[in-house]
Amino acid sequence: MSRDAVAEVRERTDIVDLVSSYVELKKTGRSLKGLCPFHQEKTPSFVVFPDSGNFHCFGCGRGGDIFTFYMGAENVEFREALQELARRAGVTIDQALPITPEIDAHRQKLIDLNELAAAFYANILTNSDAGSPGRLQVQQRGLSDSVIAKFGLGYALDRWDALVRYFASRSIDPEIAVEAGLLQRRDGGGFYDRFRGRLMFPIKDREGRVVGFGARIVGHGEPKYLNSPQTPIFDKSSLLYGLELAKDDIRRLDQVVIVEGYMDVIAAHQYGYANVVAAMGTAITESQIGQLKRWSKKIVLALDADAAGQMATVRGLDAMQGALDRDEVPVPDANGVVRFERKLNAQIAIVQLPDGQDPDDLIRLKPEQWPALVEMARPFLEFYIDSVTAEMDDTDPRSKSAVVGRIAPVLQQVADRIVQAHYVEVLASRLSLPTSVIMSQVRRVTVRSGVSPLPTTRRSLTVERGARLSNEDHLVAVLLKHRSLCRTVIASVPTDDLLDIRNRELIRILSDPAMPDLPPEQIIAGLDDLVADHAERLLETLEGTPAQFPGHVEREARQALALVGKERFVFLMRQLHATIQAAQHAGDVQSVDSLRSQVGTLADRHRKFYPPPSPYFRDSRDVRILG
Repeated sequence: MSRDAVAEVRERTDIVDLVSSYVELKKTGRSLKGLCPFHQEKTPSFVVFPDSGNFHCFGCGRGGDIFTFYMGAENVEFREALQELARRAGVTIDQALPITPEIDAHRQKLIDLNELAAAFYANILTNSDAGSPGRLQVQQRGLSDSVIAKFGLGYALDRWDALVRYFASRSIDPEIAVEAGLLQRRDGGGFYDRFRGRLMFPIKDREGRVVGFGARIVGHGEPKYLNSPQTPIFDKSSLLYGLELAKDDIRRLDQVVIVEGYMDVIAAHQYGYANVVAAMGTAITESQIGQLKRWSKKIVLALDADAAGQMATVRGLDAMQGALDRDEVPVPDANGVVRFERKLNAQIAIVQLPDGQDPDDLIRLKPEQWPALVEMARPFLEFYIDSVTAEMDDTDPRSKSAVVGRIAPVLQQVADRIVQAHYVEVLASRLSLPTSVIMSQVRRVTVRSGVSPLPTTRRSLTVERGARLSNEDHLVAVLLKHRSLCRTVIASVPTDDLLDIRNRELIRILSDPAMPDLPPEQIIAGLDDLVADHAERLLETLEGTPAQFPGHVEREARQALALVGKERFVFLMRQLHATIQAAQHAGDVQSVDSLRSQVGTLADRHRKFYPPPSPYFRDSRDVRILG
């Protein structure tokens, strides 16, 4: 059982989709509100925060994440909630990879090296005479200084040892640089630069950390584009170029446009179209779409107009369907993207660009045409039918049969029967067949069990942390290790304020009066595997720290609890004020009055559960990890 399976399920599950199946939600600014399902109320005080994946009721005080909500809504335990939500998300728990603090620290080293390399390449491009070939390239493409800085573009010298020497001057182990994807080993010994004579595009995760590079040759040479290799921090199937810069505009416009190349993204942002990102390969993946739906479910694909670009669009949609083609998903299986759209509740449309132009060309030459093209994006089903029938030999009945066999499962998954009937007629007309024949084939689509048309590899979506343990994890680690000394603290922990469901489970178990005084290792031995893995990781963070007197232990635990409370209070108060401002802007007077009354309720709750800490307590730097 993997210790980061919880993170993977949480990553793949949209809390808005989950809660909406139980509660009618209304958008208010960046959050959504509705009537709380956990207590009776007439004025909505239940708020969902899509950005953080949390919910909170300002009336009854209940809150948490997807697991907490499902456990409360279905009255089930954590294990059952995890299994069900994992099944819905298509996560095979046992195949996820373990993660430890040591792995986290090593990943951070690789990220630091990539960010150092990005600064090295950027300095060459902007400040060095040797970077003139790269500067000429960006000037020819019409890139402004501000957009070059915004995307951190750089230039790799056309030398074998530029980065090797730079790292050596900083005493950096070249073996780690190889693992980071920046250097390569020579057959006869030694190392050389992976990227040479190329314009460098730093690729960042959604938090803005450099995890790899795309590199375009300057001048002549092959390959034209070279990416970082697969590394512990770089997996191109789960990354989107420009997402860290685009996510705010995606949310604001409630739409994301996916293009094919780095220059397409940069040109769009330079001309003010900042809701544009690029896939890292020729096919869009389910993981990439899953990330984007956090900010918008309106997804527009704008790939190149040539035949290869059109087929990349179809391959991308096929890849998405394959990644979701699982017998454990509780809906009829289908070999088509409509099923994928239903699962992610996403609206997918296709932009058809003028022949011979890619988004970069179009935006640079005629930027004013871009909004209209995006507005005219075609619904996926229309595009899909056109693409599949274009390959058909209309004189061969077997070719027609193959087309129907490919499209019928897609149509079978359309929930709206009027929409389904419309596209059945479109397909029938395209094939010169009676509508009844097509509809008959749609109805005869059988559910295939356990068959996936495209092989998929399970990846672990690791929980990337900083060097410092979170206040919540630190608190639970201390309470687990020193349960007998911290009983009063354990009893006072408001579990609704803990964001990690595993921490809630640990507090529930630690607060059980029937549990005898046992060493933490024996407590862990009786836990569910997933919670036990998490508990072991928490205890590992306390190894090697000096022991303290019992009074000091309890005081430190109370100070850690105070920090958790402060973080939660500040977060909820900010969200509440943002919700009030949104209601004021919308002229919703009733909601404004109700929300304002909850400010005092929230403050009263905080004072109740989090009394002022010791006068010796000042800030988070005073909280030490205990032995």
